[in-house]
Amino acid sequence: MEKRGIDVSVHQGDIDWNTVKNQIDFAIIRCGYGIDKVDQDDKKYYMNAKQCTELKIPFGVYLYSYARSREEAMSEARHVLRLVKEFQLEYPIFYDVESNLYIDQNSMEALTGICETFCNAIEEAGYYVGIYSNLAMFQTKLSSPRLDKYDKWVAQWGKTITYQKPFGMWQYTSDGKINGIRGRVDLNIAYYDYPKLIREKQLNHLESNIEKPVVPEKPKYPTYTVKAGDNLSRIAVTYGTTVDTLVKLNQIKNPNLIYPGQVLQLPTDINEPIIYVVKSGDNLSKIANQFHTTWQSIYTKNKSLIGNNPNKIYPGMKLVI
Repeated sequence: MEKRGIDVSVHQGDIDWNTVKNQIDFAIIRCGYGIDKVDQDDKKYYMNAKQCTELKIPFGVYLYSYARSREEAMSEARHVLRLVKEFQLEYPIFYDVESNLYIDQNSMEALTGICETFCNAIEEAGYYVGIYSNLAMFQTKLSSPRLDKYDKWVAQWGKTITYQKPFGMWQYTSDGKINGIRGRVDLNIAYYDYPKLIREKQLNHLESNIEKPVVPEKPKYPTYTVKAGDNLSRIAVTYGTTVDTLVKLNQIKNPNLIYPGQVLQLPTDINEPIIYVVKSGDNLSKIANQFHTTWQSIYTKNKSLIGNNPNKIYPGMKLVI
């Protein structure tokens, strides 16, 4: 039994789901990307999920991962669980592991641990989970037997798929055409009857007598250890907070007197900053596009390092994103 579906995100713009409905069996909707921050929710997620719900189009979700550690993978799991709790998913939650920026920084062992952390958290919350990536990734960095127990959604564009391990879905093109969607859209085949399978396993909280998921709690509070050359202004900009907030949280009498080794409490609503190592040919605009931000934001966070000329960055320079 095969079912035909699409996967969509903000890149498809406003979708005419009434027109799309009769052309597909299911949809997989991007809910967001990266760690649990509201500004990293997909801007069309709620609209797409609500319209699919109203039109009774079976759907699941995916999150585009940027995780470099188990801690960030757990934050990404919290991100998904925050967004799906008000919807009934008849298809899985997929972990999209394909960003070269982070794959290059993670060994096979580290990436396996990241996937395990995310998938285990989603399963513990009572959902059916799987991993999405391309064929090359599944054959290399995502080939650990430790990941065999999780469902796979494989991207291999063409007429056939050559992945040798079990998988439930195949993304066979990124150049699909569907009436009701402007431009290109990814097309997929599902080989499992996911709505039936998920109900049989009593997952995804589809039945009224099954409790809604509990989102894992964030740590009580994060901390930062002061390094030589630090000042409160630099720390505040790096973590998206203010000097006044840091002063109050840490009962600092003189904001100009902090010292290496001092442990500062940070606000609970921040996450670890992303550090990017500049490569040959980079500029701030190019880097900003990769991280869904603006060059002005990156420049502001790194002005003390870059100086007055935003064009003066060099390979090896470490920037806070």
